[in-house]
Amino acid sequence: MHRPTDLLGAAGAASAPIPAPSGAPAPAVSAPEVWNGCDVVIVQDWIGSLGGAELVVKELATLFPHAPILTLFAVPQTVRKLGIDPARVRQSYLGRLPDPNRFRKFLVPWFADAVQTLDVGDAALIVSASHAVAKGVPHRSYQRHLSYVYTPVRYAHDLMPQYLRQAPALLRPWLRSALRDLATWDVSTAPRVTRYAAISHAVAERIWTTYRRRATVLHPPVDVDRIPCAEGARGDYYVALSRLVENKRIDIAVEAAVRAGRRLVVIGDGPERLALERLASRLGGTALVDFVGRVPDAEKYRLLGGARALLFPGEEDFGIVGVEALAAGTPVVAFGRAGMLDVLDATAGPVLGGPPRVEPAGVAFGRQSAEDLAAAMVVLERIDMPPAAELRAHALRFATPVFRRGLLRLAERTMRRP
Repeated sequence: MHRPTDLLGAAGAASAPIPAPSGAPAPAVSAPEVWNGCDVVIVQDWIGSLGGAELVVKELATLFPHAPILTLFAVPQTVRKLGIDPARVRQSYLGRLPDPNRFRKFLVPWFADAVQTLDVGDAALIVSASHAVAKGVPHRSYQRHLSYVYTPVRYAHDLMPQYLRQAPALLRPWLRSALRDLATWDVSTAPRVTRYAAISHAVAERIWTTYRRRATVLHPPVDVDRIPCAEGARGDYYVALSRLVENKRIDIAVEAAVRAGRRLVVIGDGPERLALERLASRLGGTALVDFVGRVPDAEKYRLLGGARALLFPGEEDFGIVGVEALAAGTPVVAFGRAGMLDVLDATAGPVLGGPPRVEPAGVAFGRQSAEDLAAAMVVLERIDMPPAAELRAHALRFATPVFRRGLLRLAERTMRRP
């Protein structure tokens, strides 16, 4: 089956994924490349707590150093941590609300209206980074628009039922109507984009399903150079590294480790920590599962580098944690769906049930269950995984210089469109 990225790009020319071939190290650069072309404006959904999307906007701000940054709202502390001049950031009316990032789930019905108040001026090129509404920013017909999409706005499309279940029952009818309106608006504004780029093949397929537009795959940047590659034999434990929230499914990793009688180190903190500790105790795995909370980067990379594998039971649009494990020389055992397939360098598509599947950078399992994850751990222990240096070579496909060159190349292609 052809992936959307295997066919024609948005400009009608052959479009291939930007990252270097599997195992090929990215050439080092002495300084970040920067755009030296036409005027550019950057549009970001919002700048909230420091996360993957915020790190991407930091890169965009570096690549386009003179571009203003338009956003629904921004957390001032995060802007400063990113090293972005606050004078570059222009917010919608939602930015005037008290602490909009904290209450953003309640502001969803106003997202589409707010983004349409952002004025891109006369910039020749708009570069948006979108997982909600940034890709729908209005502009004139002669302006070009490159949209880097983390995902189409899922809570207005395929994840609407899950989103509604989290809302108070009395508000659900009103919220359902608002989300239907948002979904209609989202699809209707898809033609505003000249060229789409997606963070993974799974997202590219989602863009095709939702907007009927092709997308070039450009993986998000990971600072691989700061992660030391482990040397020597791996330890006898597994690692789960995540914010401890329900959708990350760390409960599956805990149960699988106890079932398999294997040690598990859980790195991270969050509202689910107490429930996960109780789960380990209830399963009789208190001696096997160690919750270490948040740790400094040096300790995190030491634990990653010494592990048998990273356990990744969630379904993510990409999976930066998986790249960090590979950079440390550690394989990944992951749920075989969505963005982690790119990290594992899988080419055969999702694992839909059946036995675990060995991939170049680890093992993928087909059902989001402790039984399937435990079976995948057994498979990993029975095979000869590549040495640490070879696993790190997989991580180099996602290094920051690869993203920088790819994004600038896409910007140039977007401006060449007739």
